[in-house]
Amino acid sequence: MNKKSFIISVFTVFVQYYDYHLFGFMAANIASHFFPSDEIITQLLNTYFLMAIAMIAKPLGSIIFGKIGDLKGRSNSFKVSLFGTSAASFILFIAPAYESVGILSAFILLLCRMSICAFVTSGSDGVRIYIYEHIPASKRCLGVGITTLFTQAGSLTASLSAWFFTRNYLPSYSWKFAFLVGGVLGILALLAMKITNFSDHKQMHETDGFSEFQNLSLTKIIRTNWELFLLCIVLAGSIGSTNQFLIVFFGTYNFEIIGTIERSSMQKIISLAIVAYMIFSVVGGYIADKLGPYIVAKFAVFAVLTCSILLCLYLNNRILNEWVFIGIATLMPFVTMPAAAIFKQSIPEAIRYRLFSLSHAIGSVLISAPTAFLSTFIYHKTNIIWLPIVYFICTIIMIFLSLHYLNKRIVNITQSKNSD
Repeated sequence: MNKKSFIISVFTVFVQYYDYHLFGFMAANIASHFFPSDEIITQLLNTYFLMAIAMIAKPLGSIIFGKIGDLKGRSNSFKVSLFGTSAASFILFIAPAYESVGILSAFILLLCRMSICAFVTSGSDGVRIYIYEHIPASKRCLGVGITTLFTQAGSLTASLSAWFFTRNYLPSYSWKFAFLVGGVLGILALLAMKITNFSDHKQMHETDGFSEFQNLSLTKIIRTNWELFLLCIVLAGSIGSTNQFLIVFFGTYNFEIIGTIERSSMQKIISLAIVAYMIFSVVGGYIADKLGPYIVAKFAVFAVLTCSILLCLYLNNRILNEWVFIGIATLMPFVTMPAAAIFKQSIPEAIRYRLFSLSHAIGSVLISAPTAFLSTFIYHKTNIIWLPIVYFICTIIMIFLSLHYLNKRIVNITQSKNSD
């Protein structure tokens, strides 16, 4: 993979994660624009409900783009998905308010959000697979780490964009320009692909096993690889769950529910945790390439579990040790970067996009998305302050067990090929 192709690839996930997370950051503005009510809480509930419904588009997108990616090439799938997210952002920029077209505005909003969910998940999966398959084998974990860095950077930029375009001194409609930025960034990425003739270096019919799998339906592929598929769902969902727990749930839990810290201080800690995760995604990927992904992940799991137990002990005394928490965020990439590489390696190349993207989508819906709700529910029902941390510990154990069996599968297949 040349430098231009790599830059275009990571810029693509940057743009798509900007589009994906901007919607959530703009929830309050979207609520007042698309839903009628005198109460902002009711408007927000309607917006969050719509966002939840839109999640069903994730598996659908993975089915459609997974097939395109496996049969027509990885780059073709995320070119189409990037166009889709850019179009949705442009539509959100020009979409009329409820006062103008009534309930039709909410329908337009739902279609845009479903499109973004479908296109971003499956499209960014295509980028991850494309980079994994085109980067030298000795740098694959590092490639995963750099890709993760750019997804996080996209989310961070969306947050800054939401902050800038909702400043008090700007006109009330200025928030819409944040979506225009997303659309323009997408068009720039597509133009860069066009100018550089960006495409797969290897045609899909040249991949191992293509003739065996090309005419099989997705249902048949899943049936013949059901154990692998289930392991991938658990691994993808558990990785997403740890991010949801650390970034989405844990801050609100501490300042809003158990009161160990005030809001602004917790937000600073969360920001530091995100920056640490971004930086050590690259470091963790580099070290995993040098020492071996499974070995690095195994030791990192032990370190994360140790810090998690310490966090439990502090929280039991209603103390939030910020350095232990940031330490967990720093260590997590040493688990998730090699895990993501093993995840891709375990799936045969000819069906990699379809199984990877669908297992990611299902794992996201079933395991990752409910994390904040289930963690809050556990505390609500037991009143045990440290018990949600045990939920996090369970997801770490699920990651390790999935990795153990996937790595064992890779070793067995490699030994079988060598013996032949």
